[in-house]
Amino acid sequence: MESQGILQRDNFGLVLCELKKKELFSLVEEARLLPIVQKAVVLQYKRGERLLFNSNNDQKVFLLTQGIVNIDVYSCNGEAVGSFFLGKNEFLPFSMILKSTLKNFNMCACTDITIVAMTKTTFEKLIYNDTTIEQFLDGQKSNIIANFLKCNMINSYVQPQMRVSLMLHHMSEKFGTVDESFEYMIPKWLTQSILARLAGTTRETVGKTYRMLRNEGSLVGTERLTRSFSQKYKEYL
Repeated sequence: MESQGILQRDNFGLVLCELKKKELFSLVEEARLLPIVQKAVVLQYKRGERLLFNSNNDQKVFLLTQGIVNIDVYSCNGEAVGSFFLGKNEFLPFSMILKSTLKNFNMCACTDITIVAMTKTTFEKLIYNDTTIEQFLDGQKSNIIANFLKCNMINSYVQPQMRVSLMLHHMSEKFGTVDESFEYMIPKWLTQSILARLAGTTRETVGKTYRMLRNEGSLVGTERLTRSFSQKYKEYL
């Protein structure tokens, strides 16, 4: 389902609260944030909604403050060239960072998400001549590119079950939680259907891979990856 999000305007407290969730804005004094807050709006999306941005001829910057977003990347002629996921401290103005435009991306909410939108001009005034913020953005640029390349590398493996296992490791390491035994919990939103799409295979193949991992003691149920799993597959990444 496509959506432009539930728009919440003129809520000063809400915008300020959302911006403070981002690591980026912990680097900025509140006095500098206040002019930004007055010009920003909050957008909310439900899980599964595709993100459509209508900037009304005024280029905007979109900052994710809650949830996970899936981004499919397309070439200028419309061919799919890759897919990756971003969380709240990565979903910066990535289209600006990567020198691309939003029309090259298809975005979908993996969880319920919240986005703060502001004009590009407003955002650029915030980061202008601020070395700390520029260094932070440079680091995030490297992370986004590395994430994109890692997903493409995983999908270069010929064997489908290897792709599923490696993608499961990557996504759980990136978005999962670690329990008291220092083992990764698979994110609840990472369903077997989503994993199949990411690994370029079928839901049936993912099911077979899960059974194989359980039999070898690498997966407990459908939610916890043992340390033996991480030790086995991290060397491939």
